[in-house]
Amino acid sequence: MNNNSIHKYNQPSSPNYQPKKDRSAIFMTITVICFFVGFGLSVIFYSLTLISIFDFSKFIAAFAVIGFLIPIQFYRKWLHFIKYEVILFNIMGVAPIFSGLFLVINFMFATNTRPHDFKIEKIYFEGDENSKVMGVVLENNEYAGERKIVELTDFNPAEFTGNPIFRVTLSDGFFGYQVINEKKMVK
Repeated sequence: MNNNSIHKYNQPSSPNYQPKKDRSAIFMTITVICFFVGFGLSVIFYSLTLISIFDFSKFIAAFAVIGFLIPIQFYRKWLHFIKYEVILFNIMGVAPIFSGLFLVINFMFATNTRPHDFKIEKIYFEGDENSKVMGVVLENNEYAGERKIVELTDFNPAEFTGNPIFRVTLSDGFFGYQVINEKKMVK
């Protein structure tokens, strides 16, 4: 065998040949960071926003679908992704971070803040000793379906002496979902 024929396939065909740099590991790292940041933002601001879990999951799915609408050729050209990396990038990176940012923007740019005062008709406790939650039943059973409003995790039993008034301050969020600014007992 000729020595030149052995090296024929190991050498690039052009002297100016430069292999493409694989940057997908960097973008996958960014994807994982976006996942945790988006998840954290979603957990924090979901509890302050009056949005159902079903509506919020629709936003997560919509943001993932928007990422899939970008043709794979663009991902390959710009980010050097293969198909499975595109799927991971959209589901684990794009959807969580944009869903979290959706809730943050809704909260940060809330307008029309107004307090609502309600008489407490009944107080109840749920859970075991480690995770006890106190709930209140408001007059006319107002906000009965909104556990984010009527359940209190940090409570002081001394606040409930006499006839306390439950004040909840709500704002209209930027995207139309109401935001809980404050919940407290008022004498």
